Amino acid sequence: MPVERCAECGFDSEIWSDQAAVDAIGRLSTQWADASAGLVSDELQRRPIPEMWSIAEYTDHVREVLFAMRFVLDSAVNQPGIELGDAPEPEFPAVPRAIDVRVALSGLDREAKALRDRLVELSDSSWSSTAVVGADELDAHRITRHAVHDATHHLRHVIRLRDALH
Repeated sequence: MPVERCAECGFDSEIWSDQAAVDAIGRLSTQWADASAGLVSDELQRRPIPEMWSIAEYTDHVREVLFAMRFVLDSAVNQPGIELGDAPEPEFPAVPRAIDVRVALSGLDREAKALRDRLVELSDSSWSSTAVVGADELDAHRITRHAVHDATHHLRHVIRLRDALH
């Protein structure tokens, strides 16, 4: 299995077991709710670091990624070897998108639980079913670890943004 490593946040997929990654996905809702707790709408929507999204935008992005990982997983299991095309590139519009963080957090919670539940119910053989996204062949092992990496990587961004607000 190809290794996913990140110099910025220190993520290393080799140190994660499937169970540890599934458990981490189960904790994402609480971590993300805690990260935005106590902030008012203006703070959640603002970009205090110009080259970064707002906290609201990161929250919604992670919701989207969790949905996408579940979609890729379901595609791999239901149609092994399916080619899904290229993943969309994240956009960085000049003006932050207005996002209701309560709705985004609710969606993040729903998607994290759905992905976790789907992973828990996978048969042993389904863990090796693959879908192709761009040039990458993804199985449940990679999907699980990427979901953890993306969500925890951006959680670090949110902490940095919180610090920049004060």
